[in-house]
Formats: sequence, structure tokens, C-alpha cells
Amino acid sequence: MGDATTIVQLTDLHLGAPGALPYGTDTAANLRRVVAAVRAMELAPAAILLTGDLSDEGDAASYGVLRDLVDDELASIGAPVLTVIGNHDHRGMFRKVFLGEDDADDDRPYHHTTDLGDVRIVMCDSYVAGEVWGALGEAQLTWLDEQLAGAGGRACVVALHHPAVPRGVPRPEDHLLADREAFGEVLARHDVAAVLCGHSHVTTMSRFAGTLHSAAPATAYLLDPSRRRGARGYEGSGFAICTVRDGMAIVNPYVLPPDDSELYAT
Repeated sequence: MGDATTIVQLTDLHLGAPGALPYGTDTAANLRRVVAAVRAMELAPAAILLTGDLSDEGDAASYGVLRDLVDDELASIGAPVLTVIGNHDHRGMFRKVFLGEDDADDDRPYHHTTDLGDVRIVMCDSYVAGEVWGALGEAQLTWLDEQLAGAGGRACVVALHHPAVPRGVPRPEDHLLADREAFGEVLARHDVAAVLCGHSHVTTMSRFAGTLHSAAPATAYLLDPSRRRGARGYEGSGFAICTVRDGMAIVNPYVLPPDDSELYAT
């Protein structure tokens, strides 16, 4: 077996303003607990991915909290932190506060590519303002196609917020990627090791477009995967470890021991 590249994926942080308790839980403290668990492991990740719903309400104060947590907690791990946004975010506010852009706006997708030795990570923006579901759009799908075609033999990992695959137990609506068929057509043209996403707060793994499709557990709180209607959120946090070796991705979800206290039920 060849050298391995380890990636840590954190998703669905749902951070609020200082002192806020979104959904009745301290999401900032939950993130700190997850980061402490990552630090305690022998991982030495090459990158840390934050795959959306970084904020709960997309407000400036929450992105200030995110910036401070990245500086105070994640930076000490010594790996680049790569971000994309989700449906709870506000793209313009994220650009202004977290990225520090003077000309920030909500319309311009935030997507980017990072090469880590033999691995290429392509971060996609599935945010659609005001909607729970997501989409990439024709222009971004063309960009993704180009990034995968130009990987130069590197194993490719594609990360975004919205899943293309439902969480499993049938539900009326999982608020997926609306253009998942076109997304799958792009993936199928290339050798993609894995698709990493979030959004569902439920660990889900499946085959999609010839590759591994993995949704990670959330850092903010977890959801009952058995609910066919409505939702039951409960105290608990997790993350995913993606290891790429010889062009193959292996994903290990890790859930911190929860106390199973119910946060809400619908």
C-alpha cells in the first residue's frame, strides 16, 4: 500500500452569536469538544474540511465566532482549513466577515481547489439563497468538470454541503442537491475517490456515480435516522476521517459518546 493522505471533515457547525444556544445546545462548545477529540487522535491530517452550515442564521456575529474558533482551536492542528457554505449560511456575510473580502456579495459562488500531494480536493458551493435544498448550477458544474479533468493523476475528493443521496429510511423530503443527476454525470466522467457532504446530521454512505458518497455526522447535534416524518434532534457530535490511499478513499465516521438528550421533535 502507498502513502496515505488523511482528511478530517467537520460539518454542520450551526454556530450562533456569542452566548447563543441554537436548538438549545451550545454549538460552539460542541465544536471545541470535537476538535479536542481530533487533537487527541494520531491523525496528522493534511487538511480539515468544513462542509457548510457554518453559521445557524448567517449573521455577522456567528462568522466572528467561526473565525475565532478556527484561529484558537483548529489552527493548532497545523493543517489548512478548507471551507464551503450550506443553506443556513449567508454567502455575502461569510465572504465579508470570515474571508475578509471588501467586495463581498451573496451571488458569487465560493468554490476552490487544493492539491495535497497525490490528492486533489475540490470544494463546491451548493448554496441557494433562501432555500433548504441546494444546487451547483451549469457554470459550476463546468468548472468542476475542468478541475477533475486537470487533476494530473491525483486522486480527487469532491466536498460540498448538500448530499446527492437521501439519508436512507424513506422520507417525504431530504432537501438534496437539485441538480444531482447532472452532478453525477460529471463525476462519472472522471476517477473520483469520494464525495464528502453534510446537511443531514445523519451518517450516510452509498455508491453514487461510480464513487463513494459519504455524509458525515454533524458537530452541532445529531438527528434520529429512523424518522420517516418530521425530525428528532438530540445531543451528540461527530466528524469523519477520510483516508486516501492508492487512489481509494476510506471514510471512518466518528461519533462522540452522546447523552441522547432530546433537543426537539417535529
